[in-house]
Amino acid sequence: MGLSSRLIILMENKLGQPLDYLRDIATASPAAFYEFLMFMPFAGHRKAAPTDGYFLASIGALQHEDCGPCLQIVVDQAIAAGVPESSISAALAGGSTLAPDRKLFLDFGRAVAANAPEAEELRMRLAEQLPAGAMVDLAIVVAASRVFPTLKRGLGRAQSCSIVRVTVAGRDAA
Repeated sequence: MGLSSRLIILMENKLGQPLDYLRDIATASPAAFYEFLMFMPFAGHRKAAPTDGYFLASIGALQHEDCGPCLQIVVDQAIAAGVPESSISAALAGGSTLAPDRKLFLDFGRAVAANAPEAEELRMRLAEQLPAGAMVDLAIVVAASRVFPTLKRGLGRAQSCSIVRVTVAGRDAA
C-alpha cells in the first residue's frame, strides 16, 4: 500500500466518509493528489471567525451545493468543535429557529455560494460585527465548500454528492 492510499484511509477514518474521488486523483495523477493535499489546510482555515458562525456559513454553502456527504463531514466537525447540536439541527432545517445573529451566518453562506443578490448586504452586516480576519475565514470556508462537490462531479462521482440523510450525533437532522 502506497503513501497516498494510507493518507486517504487516514482521512476517511477521520472524516467518516468514503473519499473515492481522492483515489481517482491519486491513481490518475499522483502529482495532482499531493498538490490537492496542500489545499486542505487552506480549506479548513479559521483563525478569527466565531466557531458556530464559521460552521453555519459552511452548512449554508454546502446546502446550496447539494453535497450530502460533505455536509455530513461539516456537521461532524461542528459537533467536535463544540457547536450546539440544536444550532446545527436548526441550520439543517432551514434556520428559521436560529437566533437572528446566528442565522445571518447561515444566510451569508447560502447567498455567497449561490451568488445571490443579497450576498453583499449580508456580507456588510457581518463585516460591521466582525474583524476583517473573520470575514476572510468566512469567505474561505464558503469558497472551499464548492471545491469538493465540484471535484466529485467532474470526476464522475456525482452520485456521491447526492442528498443523503444527514445526522446530528447519530440522529436524523431534520
